[in-house]
Amino acid sequence: MNNIGKRPSRTLLYEEVVNDLYALIDKSQMKPGEKLPPERELTEKLGISRNVLREAFHVLESRGIINSYQGKGRFLRKVPQEEGIETKYDSLSKNLERCSMMEAYEVRQVLEVKAVELIIRNATEADIDEMAAACEEMAENFRESGRTVGEFELHRLYAKKTGSLFMEQTLEIVISSILAMMHGNFRDVLNIHNPEEEVKSHRQIIAAIRERNAEKGKELMFQHIQSTMDMLRQ
Repeated sequence: MNNIGKRPSRTLLYEEVVNDLYALIDKSQMKPGEKLPPERELTEKLGISRNVLREAFHVLESRGIINSYQGKGRFLRKVPQEEGIETKYDSLSKNLERCSMMEAYEVRQVLEVKAVELIIRNATEADIDEMAAACEEMAENFRESGRTVGEFELHRLYAKKTGSLFMEQTLEIVISSILAMMHGNFRDVLNIHNPEEEVKSHRQIIAAIRERNAEKGKELMFQHIQSTMDMLRQ
């Protein structure tokens, strides 16, 4: 954690991959809404590991270039050449980046605890099955990488399953802002988490949702976010 807040001394590999992805988007003349090639194709094309590719994807998400959807893939949100065209969403997200990581997590904690309540109220059994399947897919990714790459995708799915578009969009702004704050210190932030503990925590949250136990689910989510906040304070 000592490296967080310091400027990297050299260009990291995933930052080079970000530039490669920009070039690929430009060469393919991709348009907003179009799906990016699958991970396997990109890792072979770029000659990199899945872990490095996923780190690069997180950078693109933080910059608002792509959106990721659990089980569906990654889609172009806007082409890099349009980064100068700023929407109200982009402007708000950039302003939030000036806040501290702790401020963002305090707000995120409140929102995600409420999100659990809404999921229990609105989610169907099929929705809960989808969250459970996404959790196991995430667990497999953790086993392959040894780090918690891709966890935010499950949190985005939670937001979606609240049945509240406002909650989903608000959490998207918060999550995107946190990802932007992590940029440059991405590996340090990943390394503070224990993959096995993260998976265990999510399984417990989903089990409480399946039981329709709001108090238990909300407490588990509170503790899930609190654990990261405690580590950030160290």
